[in-house]
Amino acid sequence: MKEGVVPNQELVEIEMSMMTKLMHQLPIEVVEIDFPYFLDQKNKEQRQHDFVFVRDLFVSNQNGKMIISKFSEKARQVESDIMQIMLDSMGYETIRIPHDSTATAEGGEFYYCPEDSVLFAGACRNNVKGAEWVAQEFNVEELVIMKSNAFHIDTLFTPVINKKNKLVAVIACTSLMEKDSVENLRKFVKRKNIELVDIPPEDGIGTDNELGEFAVNCQPLPGFLVGPTRFRSNKVAPLLKELGVMHITVPTTQFRLSGGAIHCLTNEL
Repeated sequence: MKEGVVPNQELVEIEMSMMTKLMHQLPIEVVEIDFPYFLDQKNKEQRQHDFVFVRDLFVSNQNGKMIISKFSEKARQVESDIMQIMLDSMGYETIRIPHDSTATAEGGEFYYCPEDSVLFAGACRNNVKGAEWVAQEFNVEELVIMKSNAFHIDTLFTPVINKKNKLVAVIACTSLMEKDSVENLRKFVKRKNIELVDIPPEDGIGTDNELGEFAVNCQPLPGFLVGPTRFRSNKVAPLLKELGVMHITVPTTQFRLSGGAIHCLTNEL
């Protein structure tokens, strides 16, 4: 997020190890993949890849179908191409947005809640056409689009799901969203009779003057909300306790330097 800053590699390995150990203790199956090191060996100047943020590379309906990301940042497309090969080898169905379509869709711009058939989508690196394409493929009942200048929706928003995998709340930094998106989100939560917790930019991507803590960059799991740090907002913890959702944190300080945290480092299968 600041040009020239280099993560401490020793801390990177420690933080990734801590996150992996945590995930293996939760009631989910964890699949770990190796970094394709040949990416660092050829065409480096043209690619500008990371691959570490696997969230960006595809969108899952959590039932065997994966939509391969079509990046607006063309230099990163090779990452999704490689991920498609990996997913195909694991037996998942992969589909792609047609090459001649103007739609763009990146995994970090989506949160999908299958039990409620709701798809939350950002509209910065995505365009609206891409969000609608994914919504149609997943046959969702409701698409909630949030426009902002934050490059991915997961830098300012997270849903909360309970032990039954039902959507029970949303946490969002509305000050970073466009006015129409905020109004639509408030109408949505009112209609669903769920609570919206408004958080400051410091709990998200931050401001032009100060990088945020990315507390909102969470992986929602049934009965859990896994994030990188506690929220500064004093409204989040009481609500999660009331909803029976456990907030678990594991530090990702070095990944924050590149604009990501727990949600960016994980993806559903």
